[in-house]
Amino acid sequence: MTDTVTDTVTDVISGRTPHVIAAEINMIKYQTERIYLAAAVEIGRRLTEAKALLKYGEWGKWLKESVSYSQSTADRFMKVFREYGSKLLDASDSNSDYAPVRNLTYSQAVILLGVPEEGREQFIIDMDIEGMTNQELRKAINERTQVRQEKDQALQENADLQKTVEDQSGIITELTTELANLKVQLENVKTSKAELDKTARQLKDSLESLQQSSSAKGYEKMKTNFINTALKVRANHIAFLCENLDKTIKDVKQELLKIAPNDKEAYITYKNKVYDLLNVWLKDETWSRQARNAD
Repeated sequence: MTDTVTDTVTDVISGRTPHVIAAEINMIKYQTERIYLAAAVEIGRRLTEAKALLKYGEWGKWLKESVSYSQSTADRFMKVFREYGSKLLDASDSNSDYAPVRNLTYSQAVILLGVPEEGREQFIIDMDIEGMTNQELRKAINERTQVRQEKDQALQENADLQKTVEDQSGIITELTTELANLKVQLENVKTSKAELDKTARQLKDSLESLQQSSSAKGYEKMKTNFINTALKVRANHIAFLCENLDKTIKDVKQELLKIAPNDKEAYITYKNKVYDLLNVWLKDETWSRQARNAD
């Protein structure tokens, strides 16, 4: 017991306390991580060079046999080289835009790959990550990613809304133009209807005036035309009957001439009947009365 107290007192006097030792260990770890980041960049540089020299399909085999790396490990080293290689060189200048990456550890650098390159340096400055644990850094990146996603979603929704508004504005403009065209067409229709109504009234007035001024003349003319038409119809009918009568007489004559050589008696009998019929018809008093009435 006495020895332990004595050792503690000695350590306090010499400044060697557990807190001091822990701080030294953490400093060594930090420096090792920084050294490991530089080493990782150089390893990634050389892996990139080797892959460019190898034929297609030889990459995985070469990693396993030559450097005992899996492809995922090699990909991580090469990505660290692409993302930080040139920046770490430029970060040696305190005025460089890449100065925030100067004090990164390997673990921090790998975790920060989850932050887009264009905003990574600003994120390092804003979050002051030097005193953060890896767990705290991951949480901060996840929160930032979530905020970024929400912001992107909001921007997208706003863009969609803006597009919808623009589309609706376009539709409203088209409908407004169409409405204006319809109004013009309606006015044209109203004008055309008014002109048609005016023309119809003028025609009606003209017709009534014509009827009033020429109704008597029109009636007499119509009556005369009707009588003349009826007379023409009767005259045509008489001409038709006369043609049939002439044809009938000729047919009777032909038939009588055919039987005359072989049947003279029949020929004479029917011939006399024809003469008798004609004489009766010609001697009819009706002819004389109608002729006198016509005169």
